[in-house]
Amino acid sequence: MTHNTSTRLTDALERDLLAKAMENQFRFRPLRAVGKFVNGIASFTAAARAKTNARDMV
Repeated sequence: MTHNTSTRLTDALERDLLAKAMENQFRFRPLRAVGKFVNGIASFTAAARAKTNARDMV
């Protein structure tokens, strides 16, 4: 569906789209959760290494 600034949704279509979005908002997504976990660990180790390298330079 293409839309521009003058496109208008019917009330029924808008209601359906909002209902679907609200349902999907709370659906558990295991791969996304694993990805966030891995990214968290990676950023933690990167921060720890940066602190260690900064401390070793002084």
